[in-house]
Amino acid sequence: MRILNAILGLLVMPFKVRIFRPERIFKGKRVAIIGAADSAFDTENGAYIDGFDYVVRVNKSLITWNKENEKYLGTKCDVLIHNFHENMDTGGGGPIDWEVFKKFGVRYLIQTRNDKAGLRLMFNYFKKYLNQRDFIYVLPRNYYNGIIALFEKYHPTRGFYALYSALTSNCEEVFITGFTFFKTPYAYGYRDNIRELSANKEHIKSQGYHSIEMEYANFLKVLEKSNVGSIIVDDKLHEIIKEDSTSLVSKLKKRPE
Repeated sequence: MRILNAILGLLVMPFKVRIFRPERIFKGKRVAIIGAADSAFDTENGAYIDGFDYVVRVNKSLITWNKENEKYLGTKCDVLIHNFHENMDTGGGGPIDWEVFKKFGVRYLIQTRNDKAGLRLMFNYFKKYLNQRDFIYVLPRNYYNGIIALFEKYHPTRGFYALYSALTSNCEEVFITGFTFFKTPYAYGYRDNIRELSANKEHIKSQGYHSIEMEYANFLKVLEKSNVGSIIVDDKLHEIIKEDSTSLVSKLKKRPE
């Protein structure tokens, strides 16, 4: 059975993988990017988020969503950036469950890595699910290579991919909430096993996969070069950036009341 599924997965995969081009899809649009930090719950932004042309979320955000979150997080998800590791605890993005995803209106499920590891992740997905109905998307090779070149031996988080894709796409407007670059904990219910800052930082260090410092530094560089018409951030991210760059913070707006 495993061999048969592998063969069927290989047959299905070439027809169900497409390229996601942020610079085309997001250009001139209003895009909201929702991260997993606790700051996403500081303000009831739910209805505001759902009013954007595209709402981008990452990994476990839909699997861990509950009705009580709606007034803070909204209900819409057009783009889900997922690492295609389905475990719930040690950095995984949770189950790839299209029944759940479609309730939120997911149009683009993105596996960002356009390399051998990314191909293997997509193959494992098709081998497991034999899904002939739904497309999955991957970033263009040159676009992907440009992102990972910023990180030397490390890799960006899926949240960084989301931020980069919008901030480099000449959007009309971008709203960012739930991103504090590990300066505050995850929101309750997302990764409770490593919610405390010390536990999360130790987890990241032990994996050796991401660099907290490089992630934030690269975000500031992307922000500085961005040609987005209007960049709106939540109060916590505004406060974090203000501490490091008064020139950059002048480029940002807070969400209008």
